Amino acid sequence: MNTGNVSKLLDISIKTLRLYEDYGIVVAKRDSNDYRNYNEEDINKLKQAKLLRDLGVPLKNVKYILEEKFLDNKVVRELNVQYKVVEKRLGELESIKNTLLTSINDALVSEEDNSNIYFNNINRCLDNNLKNRKTWIDKWGFDRWAESYDKSVKDILDDKLNLFEKYEYVLEIIAKKIEEQRVSKILDIGCGTCNLYNKLNKNIDYTGMDQSIEMLLKAKEKFPNLKLRLGNFLDRPFEENEFEVITSTYAFHHLNDLEKEIAINYMLKYLKANGKIIIGDLMFENYSERIKKRDSLIQAGRPDLWEEIEDEYYSDIQKLKKYSEILGCKVKYQHIVNLTWIVEIIKLEDDFL
Repeated sequence: MNTGNVSKLLDISIKTLRLYEDYGIVVAKRDSNDYRNYNEEDINKLKQAKLLRDLGVPLKNVKYILEEKFLDNKVVRELNVQYKVVEKRLGELESIKNTLLTSINDALVSEEDNSNIYFNNINRCLDNNLKNRKTWIDKWGFDRWAESYDKSVKDILDDKLNLFEKYEYVLEIIAKKIEEQRVSKILDIGCGTCNLYNKLNKNIDYTGMDQSIEMLLKAKEKFPNLKLRLGNFLDRPFEENEFEVITSTYAFHHLNDLEKEIAINYMLKYLKANGKIIIGDLMFENYSERIKKRDSLIQAGRPDLWEEIEDEYYSDIQKLKKYSEILGCKVKYQHIVNLTWIVEIIKLEDDFL
């Protein structure tokens, strides 16, 4: 397709097409008459470039993103890149919205003209958004971890904190608890490569959800017919009262305290009455135990290991228990090994607020 027709088809100016070519984003082959001839792959790439630019991604970043060569699952991975850009942009807009709302509410009660402060805050917010765009892909590194995940959780030689000690045993305990419930339908949030599924009765209607597309593709490779969804604890992709058990292993500690409360609310809505949330994760029983762990690592000359813990949001079980009980739930918990605990939150019939 020639330049003029592509320009009309995609509503992209000829000047912009030339700019994409100058940046090496889309360089069409030339016919014998030296006219540009855009093929189907070029047009698809232009569609992606247009979306990324509309979302504010700089041209050099567009080039970097579209240079990725996907050898398999090409469509899924390309769509996922665009999804992540949209998700990041929504986060930026939310940040701007909150900054404006704070300024408006302050201005309503202030008798002084603080317009310079307000606009400086807005500019600072915009500047932070621009800086953060450089690291918008795969915040926690899950996509990069997917290829080696199964090996790394079983090989504890390089795990100085023994965070995945007895990993298989933890999955087996959770699988046993699920089977004791005699359930037919479960949701596994932060499913990774679906190692829990491998422990379950295959008659169970299992749905795995993870925020890493690479983890999900690895799970699909292992279990081709599995139901998988892209998403995380803070999404709301399911109907209320849909599942009998919702489980999560080694994922909940990526949420801060407020996000944990939001996630518990969402999960309880997805559960049927008398359903159960089962979380196997890295936790402290209470604040006192957290401080003991900190002091022991520092005294052992390993403040670096404490910093590794501090980089995440290991749950305080007593906080989880108190919040869940406020919502009318029953809570049970047991220590498995090291920092790993299993917490069960039972949704009592008609008691959930």
